[in-house]
Amino acid sequence: MQLLVLILTKTECMPLIVSGLVGAGLGDPTVINCEGALNVIDKSNVEPPPIFGGLRYMIHQGKKESKMMMVVLKDDQVAKAKKLIDETVGGIKNPNTGIIFTVPVSDVDGLRS
Repeated sequence: MQLLVLILTKTECMPLIVSGLVGAGLGDPTVINCEGALNVIDKSNVEPPPIFGGLRYMIHQGKKESKMMMVVLKDDQVAKAKKLIDETVGGIKNPNTGIIFTVPVSDVDGLRS
């Protein structure tokens, strides 16, 4: 089994992604609001490390919150889920869209059958 994690900047696509995954029988995703490190530092009174300070002005332009989706999938479901996500967002590799990664899951309890 795999834990598929999607961190999505293009948040308007999340309802379609969740609906598509559930409709295709690809698990029961959990969605969490999140934000990147530069956004957190920018909102605080903490002085960022030197590398972040320079990067903040180059790449951080008022980024909004992101959405993180997690879903446990069988190994053979991962490719189908990634394809559905990619098609829904118009290409996950496009700038300011998001990132997908998977992590092996050795044990899980409580999933719906």
